[in-house]
Amino acid sequence: MTEKSPHSARRTDRQVRRAPGWIAPVLAGAVAVAVTWGIGSTIFRGALVERGLPEQVNEASADARMTWEYGAKLADLASQAQALAQLAPEDNASRLSALATSLSQGSAVLGELRFDDQEPAALPQSFSPDALVALATNVADASSAMPAFAEPSLSRDSKLAQIAFQINLDARSAVASLGEERDVDLALPLSAVSGEEEQKDQPVACLPNEELLDPAKEITEAQNIEPTAVARALDRGYALDFLLQLTAARGADSAKEAVEARRSELGRQLRGLRATVDEQCADLREPAYALPEGGLEDLAALSAEAEGDFADALVVAAGVSDGAAGAKISAVAFQTLNGQQGSNEEYRILETGEVGK
Repeated sequence: MTEKSPHSARRTDRQVRRAPGWIAPVLAGAVAVAVTWGIGSTIFRGALVERGLPEQVNEASADARMTWEYGAKLADLASQAQALAQLAPEDNASRLSALATSLSQGSAVLGELRFDDQEPAALPQSFSPDALVALATNVADASSAMPAFAEPSLSRDSKLAQIAFQINLDARSAVASLGEERDVDLALPLSAVSGEEEQKDQPVACLPNEELLDPAKEITEAQNIEPTAVARALDRGYALDFLLQLTAARGADSAKEAVEARRSELGRQLRGLRATVDEQCADLREPAYALPEGGLEDLAALSAEAEGDFADALVVAAGVSDGAAGAKISAVAFQTLNGQQGSNEEYRILETGEVGK
């Protein structure tokens, strides 16, 4: 068995917009190493370098390996998106490049596990609308279901959910750049949830401890991950509704109609989210939410931030929920994120920066 010389990669930085510490850590200073192991050369990228030697990868859990294999799948899709971008007209190219960046970033966050006897991803040789739609369909399909992990993990599943929603939105944006009506029914992110058949009638359990509503509180028991994430999403939604009520009451008359329309939409989203929780659970609505000093003078900014916090919490809840509840939460999250992106084209769950390989 021979060992190839390690080689360095460019710095990889991952940021999550306004993401609290309980969502995901920042991955920085990633390097790539190639060594021989098993049936071929195993490529370590991004998070895998934290594991070190191939023997440690060999001893890794099945869940860890599935995470790294998913990262390799994203890397292949990123290569295809970037190759197509180089062949595409300018309007399509910019959207495809954004998609390639998100896919590359997701791969760098998760890590890659591949062997050199695997066939490399086939790259497009020419651009066509059909080629773009085919790629977007493959990306959407990849975002629609998480691997069937044996153990829940808030950090891992939150990362995967953020990636799934971002690449799905970018795939839809790429299709929209074609500027023509196309009958494209892309899969929704996390719409296919592992174990759905067995858990389709199982509601989300009650929050075990109200103190866990605080995002700074660490969740130490695996069975508390799902109920806590869903409760936090509801809490952020109720906080947003409170701010919208204040905005409608104290803001300009010209803005009231739009605010009330958003409140009506938010009410439907919260009812759908609440319906996933066991009906025996106590309602988590707080009677009031504290505002920062001078907050009444800056309600518009606070409401915009609360919209982002609600969306972030929904994505996490979608990532850690199974069965019919998970599918419904994912639908609510997608609706919210789609609205965010529709009102702000710069809106992203993942901040896209340079991603090295």
